Amino acid sequence: MKRQLLINVALHALAIVLYGVLNDIAVDWYKGHYGGFTARGVSSGSIVFLVMWVFVPLNVVLPLLTNWKLKYWLVAAQIVLILWWLLPEHPVRAYFFSCLAGGLSLSAVLISHWLRRK
Repeated sequence: MKRQLLINVALHALAIVLYGVLNDIAVDWYKGHYGGFTARGVSSGSIVFLVMWVFVPLNVVLPLLTNWKLKYWLVAAQIVLILWWLLPEHPVRAYFFSCLAGGLSLSAVLISHWLRRK
């Protein structure tokens, strides 16, 4: 049980680190192809931190839960919440952050579930 908890914590910690790395890579790619963001001011950075305030606490709690259905529902709720916050004003950011945050959280849950069954 302790081993599984450590694996879960490591997977979700990796998801948190990958969130920052993949976000930076995507921002650099987007600026290189499209010449920067259309919005000026603090909205770009605020959106990143807004998503992080949901993503990081969720990925701290998810490894501690044992109910798999609850984990999937929490990841789905995270995706819906991000879409609700950002649509329709920021459609590209909404799709990007919902896929990034939801995909990383779901990947960590699925990998930990797969490792547990193995």
